[in-house]
Order: sequence, then structure tokens, then C-alpha cells
Amino acid sequence: MARNARMASLVPAILIAFAISACNRIPLYKEAPLNRDGDIAIGMKTLKEKVPEFYTFDLDGQRINFFVVGINGNVQSYFDACAMCYPEKLGYRVEGKEIVCRACNLRYTADELKTGKGSCHPIPLPGQIKNGFYIINKDAIKTGAKYF
Repeated sequence: MARNARMASLVPAILIAFAISACNRIPLYKEAPLNRDGDIAIGMKTLKEKVPEFYTFDLDGQRINFFVVGINGNVQSYFDACAMCYPEKLGYRVEGKEIVCRACNLRYTADELKTGKGSCHPIPLPGQIKNGFYIINKDAIKTGAKYF
């Protein structure tokens, strides 16, 4: 009987924890790899052609999400935030070969990311290829804090 009472008292706590985590609409991504200078350094060999790889950068407890994608031998990176829809704080998701704005549901192929569609487009995040890595300067990523 005592065991059943303990189990019954745990159920509400478990349900509350589940509800809180289920309501979190901001996706959780893997931590961005850093080099010894504190800049983001993503190995070029880890990138798949036209498949975005999502990361998060922790800035004093604030998550700044972004994605990197290889396109025709080049690399592009963007904040996981739409220029128009960023106040919703939803970012993008991948469906098949398309990148989809979670707020307005506009869809892009990787080749369309730079131009976007109308006012909906991902916010560019500058980076450069250096010694087999795609490097995003820590100061560049910090400029995106206002979108998150």
C-alpha cells in the first residue's frame, strides 16, 4: 500500500515535468565545437552536401542556435532565426530536402537559402574555411543574441 501511495505521489510531478519539456518550442541542438581561441570550428569532412547541421552556442546561459550547410563545395552558415519570424523564436526544421521556417512554414532548398523568399529568409552568419575547418568567429555568433 505504501509503495502505491509513493507511486501515486510521483505521477503529478512526472506529468508536470513532461508538460514543461513538451511546451519548450525551441529545439535542442548539439554544442558547437570550439577551437583553442574560443571560435566555432566545424570539420569540413563532417558536413553533408545540402544537409544543414544545427548547433548551439552557449553565451552566458543563452543558447544561440545556428546551422551550417555545404553547398557545391562551399559552406554557408545562418542563425536558426528567420529575418521576419524571429520574434516567434522557432527557427527552422529540415523536411526531406527542404529547410522549413517553423513559424510561417515557407520552404527552401539549400540553394535558395541565400536569397530566401520575400521577407522570410535565414539570417546570415559569416564564417570562413581554414585548414579543413569552417570557422565562425565568437564575436560574429554573439551578434545573433538579439534573435534568441
